[in-house]
Amino acid sequence: MTNQNFAPVPPAAGAPAARPFYKKKRFVVPAGVLLVGILMGSCSGGSKQASDSSPIASTTASAEATALSAAATAAPAAAAPLSSAPAAPAAPTVGVPFSVKMRNGNVARITVVSAVRTDSVTTGAFAAPPKNGTYLLLDVLWETESGKTSSNPLYFSAKDANGRKADMSLFADNQLGSGEVLPGDKARGNIAFDIAPGAATVMISDPLLQEAARIQIPG
Repeated sequence: MTNQNFAPVPPAAGAPAARPFYKKKRFVVPAGVLLVGILMGSCSGGSKQASDSSPIASTTASAEATALSAAATAAPAAAAPLSSAPAAPAAPTVGVPFSVKMRNGNVARITVVSAVRTDSVTTGAFAAPPKNGTYLLLDVLWETESGKTSSNPLYFSAKDANGRKADMSLFADNQLGSGEVLPGDKARGNIAFDIAPGAATVMISDPLLQEAARIQIPG
């Protein structure tokens, strides 16, 4: 048997040396793509998380704003009962002076001193019993509060509890006179109405015969 010695065959001069696996292009490209994918997924997840949390924060802020607005609205409402509207002027009553505007800045101060029921208002020749049941006899005091005013019994009218207009008696003794009442002066006299028994309402008119005040007379 022939003894053959095998010597290693040297590599050909032109053959390139083998490259490590981590330098091979087919490994680097997939690894790079995988890395980019991981990075993009991470960014996308962070963006989505921030986006998802935004509506919650917005809803919370909106709820807080609504609560503050409701509290601000409720506060004045709760405080409202503490304030009170100006009291309306008291209605004229018998025995208490009250003001009556007579136009053009003129104001009269009138007092119904008394209001009585009677069967007769005069002792003269024209005395007659009342047709409606009774006479309402008013003792009236007229003063000028500002400007200039004139008293006149025709500025007064009356109606009974059923709204029926009363007849004025023009023959009452000591009837209120007609004429100008200067500031500081007074005019006083009676005014009588033939009216049904019971409560009555007396109206006072201005010089144009427009109602300017009224006073309730108890029955």
